[in-house]
Amino acid sequence: MPLTAKQVAAAQPKDKAYKLADANQLYLYVATSGAKSWRCNYSESGKYKTKTFGRYPEMSLADVRMEHAKFRDGQAAPVVAASPFFEKVTADWLKIKLPTLSNGKHQIQVVNTIDEYVLPYIGKKPIDQIRRAELVDIVRKVGELGLVETAHRVAGRISMIFDYAQDAGLIEAHPASGLSRVIEARKRKKPMPSIPPEEAGVLFSTIKTYDEKVSRLGLMLVAHTFVRVNELIGAHWDEINFADSVWVIPEGRMKLRKPHVVPLSKQSIKLLKELQILAGDSKWVVSSPLRAGKPVSENTLLFALYRLGYRGRMTVHGFRALASTVLNEQSDFDRDAIERQLSHKET
Repeated sequence: MPLTAKQVAAAQPKDKAYKLADANQLYLYVATSGAKSWRCNYSESGKYKTKTFGRYPEMSLADVRMEHAKFRDGQAAPVVAASPFFEKVTADWLKIKLPTLSNGKHQIQVVNTIDEYVLPYIGKKPIDQIRRAELVDIVRKVGELGLVETAHRVAGRISMIFDYAQDAGLIEAHPASGLSRVIEARKRKKPMPSIPPEEAGVLFSTIKTYDEKVSRLGLMLVAHTFVRVNELIGAHWDEINFADSVWVIPEGRMKLRKPHVVPLSKQSIKLLKELQILAGDSKWVVSSPLRAGKPVSENTLLFALYRLGYRGRMTVHGFRALASTVLNEQSDFDRDAIERQLSHKET
């Protein structure tokens, strides 16, 4: 429906610029600053252009319609600029999305899934001509290959591209909303093995009998701090503040990309000082006794548990589950505080 003078006057700025359509390709463009201008899109010599008539309220709705009519009389059938192909919108979205992903491997996976499963089917179609049925067909085909997790990722990325197109004013409707629901549900990951709390005392006593000192101390430290295993083996001595009894893991090594503060108990401080003696000049907190200048590997600690008879019953990651269970069931700490100390993403 054509605009009314009341609608034009009432139009307010939003987080992103937007358009209010009148008639015959005339529209009001509302910038984030609140400035309003009258525009229309047209073609000339095969090229798409935008004509700006003037700003509101200097030019009223009635005035711009007269100017627009004169302009149309002098043009050969102005048309709205054709919508870009899906592949062009995808390329523009990737320019914004990829820099937000700090993991290079993840960046490659995002590009590859779109290149392999999406662009061959709808890459050459205008973004506003792609129908819901086509998108459903794409993600179902991926799922039928047995790649359920990949199908969900493809659905999510298609949806984000259409979000971008909608926010950019390229489309009004969103055919990719809720696309994941047409795919088989994700299979829940099997939790890492972890002993029940009542067996913790025996486990710790058994670890203390392990003959290799670095692994023994590393396992006890992860039990006290319940950090992720890669956060432990990647720890540098400059992250440890003995004076204030805290360990600050920098954001670059955290899964959530935020610095993480680990309070250090007296027992943890004692373990760290023993590790410091064993490390010598090494920058690594859990320094490998076999590979100079390197930390121990995740498998080193895991195999230590295996050798102690805990294969299939306990993993290094299992100390996090053990800590969560004990703290939630046997302590007065608030659940939110426990989740934050575990560095779990808020839901």
